[in-house]
Amino acid sequence: MKTPLLLALLATATLPTLAHADPAADVRAALGKVLDAGGFRAKVSGHLFGPDVPPVSGTVDVLYPDRAHVRSDGLEFIVTPGGAWIAALGYWTPTDRSLLPVSDFDPPAMRRAIAGIRDVREEGPSPTAQCEARVYAFRASGQLPGAEADGDVRLWVCEGHGRPARLRAKDTSGGQVEVEFDWSRRPVVEEP
Repeated sequence: MKTPLLLALLATATLPTLAHADPAADVRAALGKVLDAGGFRAKVSGHLFGPDVPPVSGTVDVLYPDRAHVRSDGLEFIVTPGGAWIAALGYWTPTDRSLLPVSDFDPPAMRRAIAGIRDVREEGPSPTAQCEARVYAFRASGQLPGAEADGDVRLWVCEGHGRPARLRAKDTSGGQVEVEFDWSRRPVVEEP
């Protein structure tokens, strides 16, 4: 009597994980959680500021709609509604915000880009450094939380809390951005 029950349990344990019922809803919900959080902290790499600016790598703290602290391998700056500053030779120097490669974040535009994602397919489980995640591939155009997209996007969504762990976006000009979200701490953007 115990053998058939044991065999049945073993058989179900070896079945592949079933796909989620609606991959597009999973992706939209995960990206919506970034907006609902009011911002994010992340490691970033690639064409963060667009295809015309050289690729960078570093960290970023973003608070919607208009605050960012970017620390990259050659540039550190802060933008807030009260001004913009760049770190130079260990000192913060006020600067013209328009000279920095960042613009305000537009939550309504991000919601439109999230609503417009298409061709969503689930690729399956894939662990990340921070969580067990499911990977989704889709096409998007516009400002997503974390990256401007115009083409193929892959998103790793944490199983436990449903927030993104990683986003990789490619645009039509061949530029790519990778964002590894850090949900262990809240983003902080303060004037120097």
